Amino acid sequence: MGRAVRRLVAVSALLIVGAAWLGQTAPYGVAGASRASRSQKVLRYYQNLHRSQHDRFVKSLQDLAAWCEARGLVEAAAEVRRSIRPFDPDRVEMESLPEKVQPPIDSTQPEEHREWRMRLRRLRKQYARDVYFLSRRVLRAGFPSYAYALVRQVAQADPDHEAARRLLGFERYGDRWVTPFTASMLRRGYVWHERFGWLPEKHVARYEQGERYFRGWIDAKKEAELRRDFRHAWQVRTDHYLVKTNHSLEAGVKLARALEEFYRFFRQTFIAFFNTPEQMQKLFEGGRTSRSRRRIQKPHTVHFYRVRSQYVEQLRDRIPQIEITNGLYLPDDRIIYTFYNPDPEADMRGTLFHEATHQLLYESQSRDRPIANDANFWAVEGIACYMESAQLGPKGLVAGDPRYIRFQTARYRYLEEGFYIPLARFVRMSKTEIQHHPEIGKIYTQASGLAYFFMHYDGGRYRDAFIEHLSQIYNADPRRRHRVASLAELTGVSFDELDQQYGEFLRSLPSMIPPGAVIE
Repeated sequence: MGRAVRRLVAVSALLIVGAAWLGQTAPYGVAGASRASRSQKVLRYYQNLHRSQHDRFVKSLQDLAAWCEARGLVEAAAEVRRSIRPFDPDRVEMESLPEKVQPPIDSTQPEEHREWRMRLRRLRKQYARDVYFLSRRVLRAGFPSYAYALVRQVAQADPDHEAARRLLGFERYGDRWVTPFTASMLRRGYVWHERFGWLPEKHVARYEQGERYFRGWIDAKKEAELRRDFRHAWQVRTDHYLVKTNHSLEAGVKLARALEEFYRFFRQTFIAFFNTPEQMQKLFEGGRTSRSRRRIQKPHTVHFYRVRSQYVEQLRDRIPQIEITNGLYLPDDRIIYTFYNPDPEADMRGTLFHEATHQLLYESQSRDRPIANDANFWAVEGIACYMESAQLGPKGLVAGDPRYIRFQTARYRYLEEGFYIPLARFVRMSKTEIQHHPEIGKIYTQASGLAYFFMHYDGGRYRDAFIEHLSQIYNADPRRRHRVASLAELTGVSFDELDQQYGEFLRSLPSMIPPGAVIE
């Protein structure tokens, strides 16, 4: 933790340098407090319903595991128990789903083996149906993030649930669940290679033997020499990204895979940012929104340089302080710029996810526009800092680990150093005021902590309000951006009370930084 603390240098304000930002707050009233109280009760009601469903499912699984053990099916009992997951409505996680459609249960197996497998599949399908119906009720009640989190649980319980798969962006292709882009590539005769990305199937054997196709067939060493010139960089195309790199094809594929995983996680977590309530309802009812009709969209672009010096040289004229950055997103050309850094201490993955957050939010609209120039700039950087915490867990990406350095530093500076700018004043700080603040590091720390708070407090009570706040900040309509509703208005809770809740939230986090530590 000591090294991580020392490395926490707040240069993130340079990371969106190509755009002007705009926004303002709205007043909070008594009606808002009453509405917030009702909303909290409704959310708690549905969370309790979900908990009851989960508890019944777990009890059924435990009974099935006991049935297996009574018949000496020890491995079967263990497999059944692996289906049991803790109930945690606060967790922001995306579990990887199997690509293959579940095959029929083998009829040649002994009767008891067929029995437990059929019972397990029935239990999982029934639980998935129950949770899916609950998700639709939750959506109608006005909690889109929670509804979509329930959809993810539906797919985890029943990977072949068609409605859940569709909502998560998959379609069936033969005996596989794939994205529309993957389906289009397969139809064209391409296959995905873990090292080389998408290749015509007939090229795979030659690539594995060390040949490369670049204006004809050449050996891999010759291709690497030619592609060191970024004008001839490798181009790795995936569902949502185009990665250009002069490092290596393999590195480009690895980077693109990480970005794709992040994209799916981000879109599913922030589904309400990308769709209006009406669009969300239409999606759940099986229709398509105007955005979803365009099945394969223009990719987000990333330039990945072989060495830092090339990255600096490319951007020095545009960004005078480029030397102190590890990557950045420029809205004027809509490109993420980064480079290969062999230093294991450098958090390049966190930087990549930070910039990818800026890119995905800004490019949610085709129109160029200023964002949070006069107010609310903390939220723009705060959510990007929050998404740095996304890590690959045992089952997939998960964000919001309370041990993450930015959250721990926010806790330390609030509780040990006494640094905190009240929210009513903090939200009014402009982009320029934040970027030129003498304590910019502490400003970014507070922004990170507040984003974490709004995403996770009390089981995600304010998550949808925060996402709606971001949606208004990034809206393409200038009239909406000039009238951004404040978080006090959207949550129905006064800034003073939010300040108090934030302090309580930080005190509840585990402490990972020892008292007296020096944070640079």
